[in-house]
Amino acid sequence: MIKKVFSKTFIFFLAGQTLSMFGTNIIKFAISLYILEVTTSAAIFGWITAASYIPPIILSPFGGILADRKNKKNLMVALDGIYGMITLLMGIAFQRREEFGIVAGLLILLSIVSAFEAPVVQSSVPLIQTNENLTKANAIVNQITSLSGLLAPFLAGIFYSIFGKEYFHYIMFLCTVCFLLAASVELHLTIPLQIQHCYDSMVDVFKYDFKDTLRLILKEKQHIGAVMLLNAFFMFLIQPFLSIGVPYIISVKLELDSVWNGGVQVFLGILGIAGGFVATAITGKFQIKNIYKLFIGMGLAMIPVSLMILKHNSAKKTYFILSLSAGAIIFLASIAGTYIVSGIQKVSPQNMLGRVMAIFATINNCALPIGVWLYGIIYEKFDKQLFGVLIITAVFIIFGSIKGKKIYWILQQEYN
Repeated sequence: MIKKVFSKTFIFFLAGQTLSMFGTNIIKFAISLYILEVTTSAAIFGWITAASYIPPIILSPFGGILADRKNKKNLMVALDGIYGMITLLMGIAFQRREEFGIVAGLLILLSIVSAFEAPVVQSSVPLIQTNENLTKANAIVNQITSLSGLLAPFLAGIFYSIFGKEYFHYIMFLCTVCFLLAASVELHLTIPLQIQHCYDSMVDVFKYDFKDTLRLILKEKQHIGAVMLLNAFFMFLIQPFLSIGVPYIISVKLELDSVWNGGVQVFLGILGIAGGFVATAITGKFQIKNIYKLFIGMGLAMIPVSLMILKHNSAKKTYFILSLSAGAIIFLASIAGTYIVSGIQKVSPQNMLGRVMAIFATINNCALPIGVWLYGIIYEKFDKQLFGVLIITAVFIIFGSIKGKKIYWILQQEYN
C-alpha cells in the first residue's frame, strides 16, 4: 500500500486529470457562451444543459460496474481517447458548417462519455491512497478541478470574446490535444484490480452487482443512501444558480460581455482552490458531522446578491456582489464535497467503490437536470422577481441543512 500522498502513480493520475478536466472545462464554458449568444434565452440554455445530464443518469450504474470489474487505467485511457475523437470530429464538422445542433450534440456526446469516466476516477483514489491520506488526496483532486475551472474558462472567454463563434472549431481542436495528452499520461498509471464474484453472463453481472449495491446503501448502510439523497437535494438548489443563474445574470440581466463571465469563473476557481487548501489543512480537525454548517453558509451567501438585484444597483456593483456570493458558495462547497466523498469512500467496501460512486453520481445527475431545467424556466419567467427566487432558494438550503444534521452525525460515527 502506498504511504505517501504524492506517489508516482498519484502524480500521473493528477496530471491526466488536469489535462482531461482542462479540456472539458474549456469546451463546456465555450458552449455556454455560444448558446447564450445565439439564443439569449435562459430557458433554452437550461433545456440543453438539462438534456446533457440524462445520459449519465442512465449509464452511470453500468459505468460503476465496469469500473469495479475492469482495469481502471485502461478505462481512463480509452475514455480520454474517445473524448479526443469526439471533439476532433465535431471541430471538423463545425468548421465546414456552423450549426447550433452541432454544439448541442457535442454537449450530449461528452456527457455520455462522462457517465463512464466519473465512477472510474472516483473509485481509483482510495485504491492508490491509504485511509489516512484519503481526505488529503480528495482535496488535492478538488484543487486540480478548481485550477482547471480557473484557467480554462478564463482563456476560453478571452478567445471567444476576441474571435467570436466563427472560430469555435479551434476551441474544439485545442480540447482534442488536451484529451489525447491526458490519455498518454494515464498509460503510466498503476491501479490494483479488485477481486469480484464471477457470473455466467454479463446480464447476471449487471443484475447482481446492481442489486448488491442497492442492498448496501438501502439496507446494510442506509446512512450512505441518506447522505447521497441529501447531497442531491443541495445540488438541485445550488448548482443551477452557479451554472445557469450566474452566467444568465451577467450576460443577459447585466448585459456584460464574455470577458466578465470569464472573470467570475477565474474568481470561482481561485475560491475553489482555496477551499481545497483549507480542506487539506483541517484534516483531522474538521468533522463530517459539521458539514451541515457549510451548507447553511451556502444558503446565507445567496442573500446579498438577491438584495442587490432587488435594489436595482449598477451592473458593476451587482457583478461584484454576485461574484462574492458565488465565490463563497464554491469555497464552502469545495470543503463539503471533499469530506462527503471521502466519507462515502471510506465506509464503502473497496470492491464496490465504483458502483457506490456511480450510484452517488446517478442520484446527483437525476437532481441536476431537473434543477437546471426548472431554474432555467424560473429565471426567465420570473426575470423581474429574481430577488424572490434567490431568497426562497436560500431558505430551502438552510432548512435542508438543519434537517440533515443527524445524517452527517451518523456518517461521522462509522467514519471514526
